[in-house]
Amino acid sequence: MKKFEDKGELLSHFYDYRIVSCLKCSKPVDFLDLKIACIHCGFNKKFKPMDSWYSLTPITVEIEDFLTTPCCGHTFWAMNLEHLAFVERYVESDLRERMPNINRSLASRLPQWIKSKKNRNEILKGISRLRLKLVENNYKSKKHLTL
Repeated sequence: MKKFEDKGELLSHFYDYRIVSCLKCSKPVDFLDLKIACIHCGFNKKFKPMDSWYSLTPITVEIEDFLTTPCCGHTFWAMNLEHLAFVERYVESDLRERMPNINRSLASRLPQWIKSKKNRNEILKGISRLRLKLVENNYKSKKHLTL
């Protein structure tokens, strides 16, 4: 029996980088410190933040998340490999233990369709599709989890 323990992680724990589509070649690339440097096509750009008071700095260009796939009539997405691994651990677990009185944690805020046991196999297949998509597109991350 696989067990998931909610340690109170927030979505913001996964904000350090995102895997996005390169604006030039659409291959996966890390978006880190407002910068994209694509190893596939050489595209390199540092973005300027817009004036903002909130912690997620908006930028002036629309950047598409790479880790998205249709799943259970919804769009399943993850910001990066750590976020994907978190959701995978949650979904594949048979026993999910939550911290009492913590309603801000990512585990408590996941959509009901992800929490539902009936969608477990389809969601895990979606996660496998995303990992395969990264492998097929030669994703390389220098300092983060490996596939």
